[in-house]
Amino acid sequence: MMVLVWVIILIASLYILSKAADYFTEASEKIGKILKLPRLVTGILIVALGTSLPELFTSIFGVINGKAGILSGNTIGSVIANILLGLGLVVVISKKIARFNWDSVSNDMPFLVGTIILLFLTINDGVFKFYEAIIFLLAYIIYVIYSLRIKKMNPKEIREDLNKEIVSQQREALAKEIKKNTPEEKTLKTVIIFIISLILVIFSAKYTVKSVISLAVIFNLGTSALAASVIAVGTSLPEISVGIAAAKKGHFDLVIGNIMGSNIFNILVVFGVIGLFTNIPIPYEIIHLILPMAGAAILIQWLVTMDKKITITEGLMMTLLYITFIAKLFKIF
Repeated sequence: MMVLVWVIILIASLYILSKAADYFTEASEKIGKILKLPRLVTGILIVALGTSLPELFTSIFGVINGKAGILSGNTIGSVIANILLGLGLVVVISKKIARFNWDSVSNDMPFLVGTIILLFLTINDGVFKFYEAIIFLLAYIIYVIYSLRIKKMNPKEIREDLNKEIVSQQREALAKEIKKNTPEEKTLKTVIIFIISLILVIFSAKYTVKSVISLAVIFNLGTSALAASVIAVGTSLPEISVGIAAAKKGHFDLVIGNIMGSNIFNILVVFGVIGLFTNIPIPYEIIHLILPMAGAAILIQWLVTMDKKITITEGLMMTLLYITFIAKLFKIF
C-alpha cells in the first residue's frame, strides 16, 4: 500500500514540478520584458534558469537529505535524457526528419564537450570540492559571454527569432479573448504567477526527493539510479515537451539549442551553486556508468548531427539506446 502511495506522490510531484517550471519560465520572460532587459540576456539566462529549476531544487533537497547521489544522478541523468529522448524521441514522435542549421550545433557543442570533460576531471576522485565549484561557475560566465557575442554576430538569426515571436504573439491574440487589463494589473499578475510557481517548484521538488528516497528504501535500490532515470526524465519534461512542440513546427534549431544550453547550465550551474556550500560526494555508479553514458550520448549527438539532420531511424536508435541504459542501470541484464 505504501508503495502505491509513494508512486502516486512521485508522479504528482514530477507533474507539478514540470508545469510549475513552465509557468515560472513564462513569468520570468515577461518580467524581463517589463524590466526592459535585453532579449538575448532574457533568453540565455532567465529561460535557462527556468527550464533547469527542477534539476536545481531536486539536487538541493537531495543534498539536504544526505543523498548526494540524487544531485549527480539527476544532473548527469538529465543530460542523457535530454539528448537521447529530447532529440531521439522527439524525432520519432514528430515523424519528421530533423533538419537544422549546423551553427546550432557548432556554436554550443565545443562548450558541451568541454563541460563533460571538466566534469569527469573534477569528480573522478569521488568528491566535488569548493574550488571546483568556482571553476564551474566561471566557466558558465564565459559561456554566457561567448553566447551573447555569437548572437550579436548573427543579426539575421535574431531578426528571424523576433519575427517568429511576433507571429506567435499575434496568433495567441487571435485565439484568445484578450482581457483589457491595465499595465499595473498585468505586472501584478505576472509577479504573483512568478512567486506561486517558484513556491510550487520548491515544494514539488521536496516531495519528489522524499518519494524517491522512500521507494529506494522499499525496493532496496540506489538513489542515484532512481535519480538518473525517474527524476532525470521528470525534470527533463520541460525540454522534451518544448522539443516536441517545436519539432512539429519544424523548428529543430530551437530544439537542439535549447537542449545543449540546458545541459551546459545543468552541469556548470547546479554543481557550481551547490558546491559552493558543501563538498559533494560522488557515488561509484555515477563515475563508472552514468557519467560515461553521458559522454557517449554527447558523442552520439555530435556524430548524428554532423550531416545537419537527424533521421527517424537515428531517432529510434537513440531512444532504444536510452531504454538499454535504463535496463543496465537497474541491472535487468
